[in-house]
Amino acid sequence: MSKEFTLDLAQDRAALKITKLTNNGKTRLKLLQMGITPGTKIEVLRHAPLADSLVICVRGSKLALRRNEAKEISVVEAE
Repeated sequence: MSKEFTLDLAQDRAALKITKLTNNGKTRLKLLQMGITPGTKIEVLRHAPLADSLVICVRGSKLALRRNEAKEISVVEAE
């Protein structure tokens, strides 16, 4: 089994699977509403030049996340 890490540490073009969301506040609700749920496969498309945000593809949609939001998402490499 792959090692779990947070989404902000992922490399560009990485195919990943969400394992859990660690925040229980407004950020968690926002992520769930965007379709970022445990068990969902995602792909990191790229990181912003100043490393403040990243672009992911989830359920066929491209989304931009702030680094602090990405730190709340635990992932493993997709199989």
